[in-house]
Amino acid sequence: MSHRALLELHIIPQKQSVDAAYYRDDILGVTCLDAISHSSKTGSIVVRSMLLNMSDFLFMQDGAPAHTAKAMQEWCTNNFPHFWKKGEWSANSPNLNPIENLWSILADKVDKLGQVNTIENLIQNLKLAWISIDVDILNNLVSGMPDRIRKVIELHGDYIGQ
Repeated sequence: MSHRALLELHIIPQKQSVDAAYYRDDILGVTCLDAISHSSKTGSIVVRSMLLNMSDFLFMQDGAPAHTAKAMQEWCTNNFPHFWKKGEWSANSPNLNPIENLWSILADKVDKLGQVNTIENLIQNLKLAWISIDVDILNNLVSGMPDRIRKVIELHGDYIGQ
C-alpha cells in the first residue's frame, strides 16, 4: 500500500447506506484492519502503530444495526483477538467509550481550521485534523480507562462528568 493510500481516511460515499456488509467489507475489513496493523513507532496517527501490544486491544461498538448484525458479530469475533459482543458493553455510556473523547478532540481541531462551505472542504479539514492528533493522546484516552471504570462503579453507574 502506498504512503498516499495510508493518508486517506475512510469517507463514506454520499447516499451509501452503512449496512453490515458495507461496514464489514469496506470500513472494518480495509480501514480498521489496516490501521491496527501499522508497525511504525513514529509519525502521524495514520502511519504510527496505535497498539503497542495486540493483547491490549479490545474492540467495541455501539448498538447501530450494522454493528449488531449476527454476521458482523461473528466477523469481529474471528478478526479481533478481544471483542465484546452485543450486550457485553454499555453502548450508550460516554464515560466508558474513549472514542467519545476522541470525537470531541477531532471536532475542536476541525473548528480551529475555520468555517467550511463545501463537502470537499469539510473532508479536507477532517483529514488535516485527524493526522494532527498525536498518538500520545490516544494512549492517554486508553490508559485512563481503569480510573473511569472505577469511578463509574463507585457511582453505581452514574455519569462521572469531566
